[in-house]
Amino acid sequence: MPARPGRRPGTDRGDLGDGPLTGGDLHSRPPATSWPGPRKDLQLPYLFMRANPGDTGSRPSVGPFWESPDVLLLAGVDPSMAPEIPPALGQVALAGKPNTVYAHLWNFGHAAAHDVIVEFLWCNPSLGINPAGAHLIGRTVTHLGAKGSGRAHRVVKCPDAWVPTFVNGGHECLLVRAWDVISDPLSTPEWDASVNRHLGQRNIHVAAAGSLADQPVTIGVGPLFGVPTTVAVERAHPAAVPWLQLHTGTRGVFPTPAPVTGDVGIAVGGGLMGDSHAVHDDGAQVLLTATDAPPPPGSAHVYRVTASAGGATFGGYTVVVLG
Repeated sequence: MPARPGRRPGTDRGDLGDGPLTGGDLHSRPPATSWPGPRKDLQLPYLFMRANPGDTGSRPSVGPFWESPDVLLLAGVDPSMAPEIPPALGQVALAGKPNTVYAHLWNFGHAAAHDVIVEFLWCNPSLGINPAGAHLIGRTVTHLGAKGSGRAHRVVKCPDAWVPTFVNGGHECLLVRAWDVISDPLSTPEWDASVNRHLGQRNIHVAAAGSLADQPVTIGVGPLFGVPTTVAVERAHPAAVPWLQLHTGTRGVFPTPAPVTGDVGIAVGGGLMGDSHAVHDDGAQVLLTATDAPPPPGSAHVYRVTASAGGATFGGYTVVVLG
């Protein structure tokens, strides 16, 4: 039966504890896909990038995982001139200019991660990410201390510049992958941030007021793996997008919701506009259009496009129109 690539985390044997060591412990060969106890309790690193501000690395993630607060950038500045930590956390990329991308990495494991590979990639506007649409910006290596060491998280700067363009009316997406080669490998699925804690994804496009009526955004759906998929759009309250706190620069401060004065919808393959559509073929694209009036100053329209299969959301793209 067709299915999307899934996560294979292994099983807990329940051996971790204070019991005495026996001969069986020394001579038995446990299954390679098992752990002696809960993964977070082992003497290993536990690397992750947050899908939302309260994320501690458990997967699958809940909510819009594509709005990671841990994928950051410094607009219009080449990495050679950029500081190690961006001075403002909610900046929006400048098209056609060099931008510096950062990743905020976390280790909640009981051991340090000494050889952490960090990959920075961009993708065309898409709900589901796959290697065919991913393009490497740069790669670096870092280290993180164990949980409680005071060095268990850090911001890492990409050594190479990202020069984005506007593709089909929307900004390209950012993806960061981080793993320790020996003690916390990347694991599978390698491109799905909803179930793989080693990935951080930023599919957020901040649009100019009124631009969605004049220039709709075309978004790829991504590979379907033979699974019936539903693509939908909905309005969201600005306070439901934690990333907007980074943009305002103040915790707990969000734009107010702009008055609804028009319609928002998506179309597939030149069909009729609607709130949701069934998609059956790989390579499908959806057209997002909104006819709301420009938001007043200090307010915003937020539109979320999602792709779901088998009762689970595997991709999303968020458009914010700021007043």
